[in-house]
Amino acid sequence: MVSGGRIEQIRPLGPGRDAVEPVVLPGFHDSHMHLRAAAAARLSVDLSTSSSIPDLLASLRSRAGDFEGRWIRGWGWDESSLKERRAPTIAEIDSVTVDQPCVLHHRTGKLVILNSAAWRILAGPVSERDPISEPLRADEALLQKMPRQPEEALESALADLSGELAAAGVTSVTDATATNTWDDIARIDDWVRRGVVRQRVNALLAFDQVSAASGIEDGMPTHGTVRVLGAKVAAPADSITDRVRHVREYGWPVAIHATEPDELEAALEAISECGPPAWGRDRIEHLGLPLPGHLERIRAEGIAVTTNPAFVTERGQKYRELLSAVEQQWLYPLRSVLAQGIPLAAASDRPVTAATPLVTMAAAVHRRPRVGDAEPLGPEERVTPDEALSLVTDRAEVDGPAPDRRRGRGSSASDVHLNADLVVLSDDPRRLCEETGVLATFVGGRVIWGAQEAAE
Repeated sequence: MVSGGRIEQIRPLGPGRDAVEPVVLPGFHDSHMHLRAAAAARLSVDLSTSSSIPDLLASLRSRAGDFEGRWIRGWGWDESSLKERRAPTIAEIDSVTVDQPCVLHHRTGKLVILNSAAWRILAGPVSERDPISEPLRADEALLQKMPRQPEEALESALADLSGELAAAGVTSVTDATATNTWDDIARIDDWVRRGVVRQRVNALLAFDQVSAASGIEDGMPTHGTVRVLGAKVAAPADSITDRVRHVREYGWPVAIHATEPDELEAALEAISECGPPAWGRDRIEHLGLPLPGHLERIRAEGIAVTTNPAFVTERGQKYRELLSAVEQQWLYPLRSVLAQGIPLAAASDRPVTAATPLVTMAAAVHRRPRVGDAEPLGPEERVTPDEALSLVTDRAEVDGPAPDRRRGRGSSASDVHLNADLVVLSDDPRRLCEETGVLATFVGGRVIWGAQEAAE
């Protein structure tokens, strides 16, 4: 029962049913995504479906005219999806972009390729460095000079993205962008206040921004409508400890990007060496390939995990080709994490995937790659439909736990969703039917998507 935008009474969802009937659930939450990057990807040439370099170049050529007088931007290339198993060269990109500056963003967001025209603009006419075909790291200082997307166009794309999320039943998100400054947090707050973004938003802050923290309330920094959950650390393994140590000087928790075993090992060593945060809970983002013993250490340190079930389904063929049979069993684990009692949430990592919560649920239950054979990847790590549902709804232990200052860790109190963030579905999502649809979505009791009669 809802009154004044607050939940007054909760009736648990009963056992799975065979009958098809609408259900009301706590709103879905995406615990790791990138709002600005996802909006910018919508303004770029989509290269994520390119199967070869000629195919990628054809996409660039066909859209080049849309960027007249501006930088051509491409997003989503992935060498593992290309027949040539390599990135396109500068010469190949120049052949279709000529003198128009062009930047191509890797699907992971970690790498960038520039054409010759873009390199000349950023490096200057006289540079000690020649243009190189090898992709650049996205945090390369040279790239900071690139012009940003026009704010008006970005806001329009962001509004469309937020509408798409609302139509998927998403009522809240966590922006996990590693470069978030306080100005970026303020911009997100402005987007929420003006209704450009309809969801509630949490955020992570760049590790070097914590010294300027303000607005501490009950141990958790806020900026208007945005709760700041901690500092994001995304760095080579040999830099993680220094960054965690800097963050701990201010008592903050960290959220550490860890898709590779060496990153995870460095993250756990850093957290152990630097001690617990003064508030909140540390997080491991992605948990791509933990080795034996890592999960026990994660549990012992009181760390939460956000992971990406859709990576297994969307990149399954890549993983089969690149990983050993043993490694495939450890890939993006779910069952083992839950068995350890580790707080766990699922996320899309948009724009890396466009997985909706219902798609994420199916991926967590089936772990079946979309391309190639239909055999599950790491079948031991599959979860039940009930557990999959909790990964996209119950997130209090991962996103924004109440502080437990005696232990220096987040509390384990469950999220009771008192703010009436709700989704109305046409069917019980635990049935995992592709026909299940979202009928209405509410934030604070106010409809943000769906027929008007659903709000009454």
